[in-house]
Amino acid sequence: MKQMTWLVLITCGFLSLAGTGLAGVDSGNTLALDIATAKKPVIKQKYITNALHQLYYFRYLKIMEMTEGVTNGLQYVKIKTMEPSSDFIVEFTVYKPVSLKKLLEEEPKTEIGHAIGVQGRIWSVDTNTKDGYNVMVLNPVIVKHKDKLAPKRGKELMTEIDPNARSGTTIGPDGKPIVSR
Repeated sequence: MKQMTWLVLITCGFLSLAGTGLAGVDSGNTLALDIATAKKPVIKQKYITNALHQLYYFRYLKIMEMTEGVTNGLQYVKIKTMEPSSDFIVEFTVYKPVSLKKLLEEEPKTEIGHAIGVQGRIWSVDTNTKDGYNVMVLNPVIVKHKDKLAPKRGKELMTEIDPNARSGTTIGPDGKPIVSR
C-alpha cells in the first residue's frame, strides 16, 4: 500500500510538471488590441494585471528605433517598435546571442522600418504616457524571425516568414524519412 501511495504521488508530480509545459503562448497583438480598446478602466487594468510576467508572441512589430551597445562586455540591441493593430509602443532589449545573430547577421540586415516577430514576457504596461501612446515593455525577449509589416490575406505558411522553417511531412507512410530538395 505504501508503494502504491508513492507511485500515485510521483505520477501526479510528473503530470503537474507536464501540464505547465503544455500551456500555449498567447498573442501579444491581441492583448495590445484588447487593452487599447477596453472601454472601462477596470477592464483595462484587469487585462494588464493578468498579462504581467506572462509569455506573449508578437508579430508585425515595425521597428521605429534601434540602438546597439555593449554593457559589462555583453552586446545588446535596444529596440522600440509599433504594434500595428493597437498603435502600442512595444519596447525591449535583446541580449540573447541567437536573437542578436538573427537581428544583426542574417540577411536582410534588420533596419528601422522593418518588422520582426518576438516572444517575451510582459514586464510593464503604461497606458498613461505623456506623449499619449500606450507603452509595453518586454523582458526577457527572443527574436523569433524577421516578419512582414502586415498579415497577408488567406493562409500563411511559416516558410513564407522564416526561410529556415521546415514545411511538409518529414516521415513517409512507410515510416522512413523523406528527403526534400
